[in-house]
Amino acid sequence: MSKSANYLISGVWKDSSDNITHVMLHPVNDGDSFSMGVKTSEGDTIALLKKGNIIKTVVWDYPGFSIKSKVTYVQSHGKEYLRSDANATTKDNLDNLISMKAIK
Repeated sequence: MSKSANYLISGVWKDSSDNITHVMLHPVNDGDSFSMGVKTSEGDTIALLKKGNIIKTVVWDYPGFSIKSKVTYVQSHGKEYLRSDANATTKDNLDNLISMKAIK
């Protein structure tokens, strides 16, 4: 069975300005099962996208997880941002994911 993504993002860490600094990134196995996540910087995540990897969001949707939006990145004013949908916002917009601020 083929997989729909190389990695999944389940949560985000943000700074005091509400910008994403890190994501919880999970490698995807065959059949869309996924492994334990690793805290990964936004820059390293964007580098994976630039190498052609497909990254999607994943959310808990009782009774299991659901793979959702494709993640991309945009560049604005010399900074790159992770995106999960196209809108007029010029910043990170993975707001539907779990805030991981309690986990260092």
